Amino acid sequence: MKNKRILSLAAAAAALLTLSSCGDAAECPPLNEGYQQNVILPSPTPLSASERNYLQQLRDEYDQHKNDI
Repeated sequence: MKNKRILSLAAAAAALLTLSSCGDAAECPPLNEGYQQNVILPSPTPLSASERNYLQQLRDEYDQHKNDI
């Protein structure tokens, strides 16, 4: 009885999602022409010695646990 109720609720939800989607291409937002752009990323800042040491400690800990598996 409970499984039948859950199954009917799932079927109703699936039907609702199917019927509420875009039915026509005019309802969907249009694709912009020329959407590819040249993006300039900022230059990365160099890490300090303490930051490099911290990252190396994290790598060593990761490698240690990876080898334990």
